[in-house]
Amino acid sequence: MSRNDRHAGRARGVSLIELMVALVLGLIVTGSALTLVMTQRQTFSATEDLGQVQEGARLAFELLGRELRGAGGNPCDFRQRVNSGLKDPEANWWSDWADLHDGTALVPASAPGLRGYGGATAFPDSAFGTAVGTRVAGTDAIEIKAAVPVSADVAVLATELAAPGDPIKVNSAEGILAGDLLVICNFNNVSIFKATAVDPDSIVHASGANADDNESGELVRQNTDPAANFAAGTLVSKLHAARWYIGNNAAGGRSLYRAVPVNDAGAPGVSIDEIAQGITDMQLTYLLAGGLNYAGDEPAEDPINGVGVDFDNLDTLVTPVVGVRIVLTLSGDDRIGPNGEPLVRQITQTVAIRGVAQ
Repeated sequence: MSRNDRHAGRARGVSLIELMVALVLGLIVTGSALTLVMTQRQTFSATEDLGQVQEGARLAFELLGRELRGAGGNPCDFRQRVNSGLKDPEANWWSDWADLHDGTALVPASAPGLRGYGGATAFPDSAFGTAVGTRVAGTDAIEIKAAVPVSADVAVLATELAAPGDPIKVNSAEGILAGDLLVICNFNNVSIFKATAVDPDSIVHASGANADDNESGELVRQNTDPAANFAAGTLVSKLHAARWYIGNNAAGGRSLYRAVPVNDAGAPGVSIDEIAQGITDMQLTYLLAGGLNYAGDEPAEDPINGVGVDFDNLDTLVTPVVGVRIVLTLSGDDRIGPNGEPLVRQITQTVAIRGVAQ
């Protein structure tokens, strides 16, 4: 017998049973590895989504909170009544602030520096819609007006304003352009007007025919005592306005938007910016001075008290808003929930208003 014949029995191949066992074990190992990879990928997606949601909320709260804290304020004295010398301040949302003026006497109406809109109340100049940048029905919104704080954009009167219609002599008009809406204030008077011409050291405020023009060439003063005149040291600052709302974005979802007025070569316009994607809802409630509970701006939104802050009837809003509670609903991009839903979080922040939002 040859050597090869003696070892022929030992040279047999793998049996079918052994092959099947090996395949099953391989599938188990491969499946476990794939499960681990998918779990790690889902965890990474959840972490990334949560990070995006939190970053969007942080940015939104920081910007919105900063503007809310200064709502209705001015660089002089927030307790002073704000008067408007514009021809028709109610014609545009960004100029609809302060007690109105008809050119000869104050009109007993009030437009607060903070104006809320419930989910069922559309903007007067813009309906709910589905187009990109338009507001989503059922979500709250808010408008904020204020004079910018003391900064490089604030001019100081160099000499007393001898007559209400004289050009305003300032130390420097840098940063101020013709067509800007401005606020002039001291501890006796706060008034809104439009700059019609600007020199390096003076601001002209002539009358005009448009709604956002001055009713007359004279600055409005509630306190007409000679001692309350706009004297040297009076401040002139820009009128700031912002509208915050939830709108449709280009990706088919929702985002938090901010609209601000812009001066386009002397003509008023509006710039709309997408602040943060994935913010699908915003709900707002308000605390009035002396109040114990936050209330919505519609009775249906305040089930505890059955009443709300009536921004639609401004004559009755005699108590200032001192706080705003913001509830943002944020949604991630990936559907990683147990039932295939996106990651959703609600974040709440309360902002105290420094001035008087009235």
